[in-house]
Amino acid sequence: MDSTLSAFPALPLGRGTAPRSVANLAFPEILVIWALRRYTACQLPQEARAAALAPEFSRALGLARLEATLAAFTRLADSLVCAARLPQAISLVDDDRINATEEALLSTLAALQQGETAQARALSEWCLLPQGRSVFLAAAGQFARSLREAGQVIPYEAPHRQGLALEDGSEKSQPLPSARSAADLRPAEEGLIRGLRLWVVAFKQQEDPLAAARDHFERQFNASGTLWGDRRGGDDAGLSLHALLRNTTLAATRPVDVRCPACPGLSPDEARLLEAVAWLQRDIVEPAEAALGDWLPRAVLRLSLNPARGLARTLLAMEQALPLRDWDLAALAAASAPARKESARQQEVPGETEWQPVLTTGAPTLH
Repeated sequence: MDSTLSAFPALPLGRGTAPRSVANLAFPEILVIWALRRYTACQLPQEARAAALAPEFSRALGLARLEATLAAFTRLADSLVCAARLPQAISLVDDDRINATEEALLSTLAALQQGETAQARALSEWCLLPQGRSVFLAAAGQFARSLREAGQVIPYEAPHRQGLALEDGSEKSQPLPSARSAADLRPAEEGLIRGLRLWVVAFKQQEDPLAAARDHFERQFNASGTLWGDRRGGDDAGLSLHALLRNTTLAATRPVDVRCPACPGLSPDEARLLEAVAWLQRDIVEPAEAALGDWLPRAVLRLSLNPARGLARTLLAMEQALPLRDWDLAALAAASAPARKESARQQEVPGETEWQPVLTTGAPTLH
């Protein structure tokens, strides 16, 4: 599949872009989302949960295909709940907005109704872990056929060329210019860099860096109110960042330049992390590998791509889309030189609070 093609809806154009509302869905889409939420929210045994859907399914689809349709739907829903990639993949029954996993489900069913099995397979890879995909696709295929035979056709959107998610909405085909300092960053970028810096602070002070990252992302994700009707946790984003940075501390080929949380500057390595995550949000791997590979050896880079992808996807699910930039790493490196000299001078002042580098013996580490 062409890496520049997306089977999934485009990235949101800005931080405030809302998910689709239930009120704007076609009836077949409403039926699917209602059934999924009702089924997963019910605490009864599987047979009783399926029976609760039967009256609505019989009215919409007819009695002739009711039993087979319910069986296919229960397999689909169970596999989605057990193997969904994103946190809180299923929203509450009365939530009026559609989350990313639900959008992927609707797009998968629409693609299967049109015979676009490759697109459906790509969508299943996006929203499900490997162990749940085969059952999900088989059940989704049968359920999509039942819907179509009953005249319930889900609106279909063909794959499109991926554009860049520029937040100002202009020149969508062009990246933003390089940031010169932390003040030039967009909110999603600033949030990721702050999470990185807080992780390093906790790590160097022998505290819990994973907890620091999780707490930070939870604050970031809920800063403008809740998304999709409920509060969002920072566990997945924090764990992904933690895994990536632990690999860095253990195997980096050189020291990695990470600033203190209060630093107004931006290091070249911090820019490389932003670049890698921005590309991975667009499912384009090669430039992300080049950015992270600047300090990770090849074998460790392969192991680190999964948590980097997880970080990118979780941020995207939380409406934290990072823009692409034409990074001027040489300018950032030149700007950081005076800061290093000043930091060295401050270390000679007793009682001064400064960002002190970790002394390395053997493997390089963050500093």
